[in-house]
Amino acid sequence: MNYFNYFTEIEEEFVRRRGSHMLVSPLDWSLMESWKQRQIPLQVVLRGISNSFDGYDQRAHRGRKVNSLFYCQQEVEALFQEFTESRVGSSDATNDENGNEANGDGTSQFTRKSILEYLAEHLETLTQLASRHAPIDSLRETFERVILRLEQIMEDLQTARTVSPEDLETDLTMIEEVVLDGLKASVSEDQLKEIEQEGDRKLRAYKKNMGREVYEKTLGNFVAQRLREHFGVPRLSLFYL
Repeated sequence: MNYFNYFTEIEEEFVRRRGSHMLVSPLDWSLMESWKQRQIPLQVVLRGISNSFDGYDQRAHRGRKVNSLFYCQQEVEALFQEFTESRVGSSDATNDENGNEANGDGTSQFTRKSILEYLAEHLETLTQLASRHAPIDSLRETFERVILRLEQIMEDLQTARTVSPEDLETDLTMIEEVVLDGLKASVSEDQLKEIEQEGDRKLRAYKKNMGREVYEKTLGNFVAQRLREHFGVPRLSLFYL
């Protein structure tokens, strides 16, 4: 299983088991991101979804549908705890972060050409954003910083003997963190608090069943998404290639 299929596989399994097509919500995407950040293996998440719907199907619900991925969150957490406990003291260096056996060809679809074209497109967008937000010193400086870093990455990619999408994803994640810090610094405390309160309201129905770490990561992902939407900042992750 390709690392970059993590989101797609989860979304498709949820939609399939739900029985009718419905795009997952921004809040659901935030939950998926928190699972990925905590390196919960893909097969654990998929098994949690399957178990949750198996239990749901055995009960009478008078036509009601599962409308959120959060319905599966408790089962995913329970299975991940079992997974972690079963691996204490073991060594499994051949498995990737999704728990799948690494065979060396899982990322072959990410060619140098496609990656460079993808990064060039985002470089142009960031350049435009730097110009658009020039009056805001902190934001302009943030975009100028990440533009230089992205240009260096592209330069290195053009001369490198081999391309490692995993290493590149790490570099792009760090750049996204710099961008996010700049976005947070460019809004008022009241604006940031308002976004956090919006996320908290949306999570309120699920908060009691979420661990503190899961809640904070999911809320943080929601805030990041709202800020990127507000400023028109694209995601750099290769998942969006």
